[in-house]
Amino acid sequence: MDDVHALFKEVISDFKGKRELTLIQNLIKWEINNLNDIGVELQIFQQIDVNKWNLICKRVENFNNFIKIFLLGIKLLNNDDILLLTTIGLFIYHFNEKKRSITLKYFYYMKSQKSNELLYFYKKVFSKQNLPLSNCDSFKISDGWVMDIKDNKECLLKYGVELLKFAIKDQKLELIDDIYKKCINYFREDLRINKIYSLETTMIIDYPSYNIEYKNNELHLYSFQYPQIINITRSILWIKYNILMGKLSENHMKIFIVIQLLIILLIIPLLPIYFIAFYILSKYHFINDFYTNDVLSLYFEAVEKLSKHRTMPIITFMSSYIKFMNYPKDYNWFLELILPQPSPFVETISNNIYKTLDGEALINFKWNSYGKYYHSMIWITFMALLGCFNTAAKLPQQYIGDNVQRRLLIASIILGFIHLSFEIRRFIYNPAKWMKDIGNLFDAFVYTLPIYTSILWLQTNDDDQIVSLVTFSCLFLNLKLISFFRIFEIYDEYYTIVIRIAKRVMFFFLCFIIVILASFAYAFYILLSPKMNYSLDERVVNDDPNNPWNLASTYQVFENVTSIYSNLFILQTPDENTNMFSTFFTSLFATCLLLTGDTSSLSNWPYEKNPSLMILVILFTFIMTIYILNVFITLFGEAMKDGDSYLLRKAEHLAKIELFYLLPNQRRWKSWFPEVIHYSTSVEKARKEIKQMIENKEWNTNVFPELKQDLLDKLRIDDN
Repeated sequence: MDDVHALFKEVISDFKGKRELTLIQNLIKWEINNLNDIGVELQIFQQIDVNKWNLICKRVENFNNFIKIFLLGIKLLNNDDILLLTTIGLFIYHFNEKKRSITLKYFYYMKSQKSNELLYFYKKVFSKQNLPLSNCDSFKISDGWVMDIKDNKECLLKYGVELLKFAIKDQKLELIDDIYKKCINYFREDLRINKIYSLETTMIIDYPSYNIEYKNNELHLYSFQYPQIINITRSILWIKYNILMGKLSENHMKIFIVIQLLIILLIIPLLPIYFIAFYILSKYHFINDFYTNDVLSLYFEAVEKLSKHRTMPIITFMSSYIKFMNYPKDYNWFLELILPQPSPFVETISNNIYKTLDGEALINFKWNSYGKYYHSMIWITFMALLGCFNTAAKLPQQYIGDNVQRRLLIASIILGFIHLSFEIRRFIYNPAKWMKDIGNLFDAFVYTLPIYTSILWLQTNDDDQIVSLVTFSCLFLNLKLISFFRIFEIYDEYYTIVIRIAKRVMFFFLCFIIVILASFAYAFYILLSPKMNYSLDERVVNDDPNNPWNLASTYQVFENVTSIYSNLFILQTPDENTNMFSTFFTSLFATCLLLTGDTSSLSNWPYEKNPSLMILVILFTFIMTIYILNVFITLFGEAMKDGDSYLLRKAEHLAKIELFYLLPNQRRWKSWFPEVIHYSTSVEKARKEIKQMIENKEWNTNVFPELKQDLLDKLRIDDN
């Protein structure tokens, strides 16, 4: 890096664009020429006489760039490498004398047409002790750089992750396929270093053979960073003792029986102490069940018999998503609080990933490492907000004084701003994505409304002015509580299905159902609205059947049981709800009530005298109740089939926690974000997944044939 710093300082002090640069070292001369302002030509000459140079090789670098390119400076790194600084970035070229070729070892794109722009990049990017990783723009403008990375094993290891990100982002399918094939080839060359390649295979085993063990059935898809290694050095004395007992049982049976009887006599009176002592010793690996040749090992037999947990065959795999969770090592702590750098996990949340055991194990690892704890912390702070606001809103003044209520409202404001700040950070991070999700808008509204209501409440004592705001604030806060129950796996799965259906039919609701409701509301309005003028303050008698005065309830007056006063009756004064179809908006509200089965708005019209009304009700019931209900049943059935949607939703939630709740240094903890994870899965589940892959013709035997055949043999699967 000293040479890089020196070159930058030299160019910044005398910033001048050049069209030709020359560098001579011993018998080798480098000539770099500007090629029509859009490319660079590199030539290497070897001196064969005092003034005679022979061209050894050359390389032409064309760029997909519309900015004029000028040469700024050149510096020798060693006999074979040079640094080249241009107005579009920094290059490192390597000369292979044996192959007589020039390869590009490093390229970082930066547009620096002026000295102050170059100074900015030097201070921000190149002032550190290590060269920054090549950025996406460098891949975009230089096809030669992409080719050199693919063809160089060392470069692919160093820059492959960034190159794959670029290929995915720009949807370069051929490049993705090439990277995949290169990784496969390098992987097959040396299986011992397989963890440095991020492969898109479905399963990669971490052992030379597929060892199947019988373990607790709760360990299915249990994820961990390293395969478990137990230190048995503490139990050497226990093993030696069991070996001795084994030899006694073989060679001196009588002595062995006597010793066992003495041990039984000692254990019986001290049975509780025996079990407690052996539990502690086994927990810290002072004893184990590797060798059990005497009655002292009765503890292990008893535990196995009394245990409620069933065991099943378990197989351990290494996840193929290597370095998938890792965040960039170079970061600015304070800048990361506002605009955090994403990891591949955050950038590529896809259903295809979580359809596999690898994807599910990845989510389990993240959730168990930090997800469930941070989710609980967010839940607790939300419950504090909910409790403070609900208490201030509902408890009577005789139970809490004005001072207590003010403190509760102030606490609600503070807690509301804490939650709202995270939504603001998410909006700043990606405004377009945030706006597309209706759930984000709802969350922001849920936190903003109580804050506004609390501030207004502290400024006024007029309950009539704020009662509506308080009502809806409490309503939305309580509804928001539903989303926090995702910590329970069973609930989270169905909650995800409901949310997924809601997102899927959101446009359907806004367009289709609203149009139907508005159409029926208008039809009811035309049919049932009053045809003549009327006033609710003064009785109007006319022949209009929809007149509220004609629809109002009347009560006949009886003189006795058998006779009535023919001209005497009691009339109930009508109000706005007597005929809810008098205006279009009240008609729309009444139509919405019909969805819930509330037909009270139609009770004033007899169906026998209104066949048109009867037809409208039948049509509405058929379309909205029968048809729409069946649509929802179908959608729910489809969502139930997509079990991975639950994991996808969980992945999105974990990504949110990572970016906006974890501190920048926490996102670099190896214990939470390892390069490689392993997971255990049941043999039955693994067998089912592999059979399904074989049926779908996704089981490629050309890749790792020995490993895959060994796995098939262990699982007793016939792929023919």
